[in-house]
Amino acid sequence: MKITLTINQVPTSCEIAGHETLLAVLRDQLALTEVKYGCGEGACGACVVLVDGEPRASCITLAAQVDQQAVTTVKSTEFAALWELLKDRFSVNQAAQCGFCTPGLLATAFALVHQGHSLTRKEIREAIAGHICRCTGYQPIVDAIEEVMALWPATSA
Repeated sequence: MKITLTINQVPTSCEIAGHETLLAVLRDQLALTEVKYGCGEGACGACVVLVDGEPRASCITLAAQVDQQAVTTVKSTEFAALWELLKDRFSVNQAAQCGFCTPGLLATAFALVHQGHSLTRKEIREAIAGHICRCTGYQPIVDAIEEVMALWPATSA
């Protein structure tokens, strides 16, 4: 079966098997290894990408489900200033230690910030609850996202 989607602003067509996941297509066919395989069950968040701007676990999303949709990974150049600000704040706050969970967390953080309104620390924690990070204890991640939310409207104007 053939699907057509836009990946990081690039129109792409792929031949897929009906049972193939979005993660498999991104990593195996398109060599987008920034998308990580973690649990394979949608429970760890390592594989999160944005589908039409919304965070989605690519390991449990069938590739056929995203036909005609936009898929965004952390390598996207669209809204580059926001991606760079997120990466900078994650680095400054030591929110990325081993780095395995970072691409999925950055994708979720991007979606949160891109919504355009600030969240409380509790709301940020709830929003990243689907991510497992064994290194940071989550506090640095919440700090980084909170800082970006405070800075982004000023830097995006």
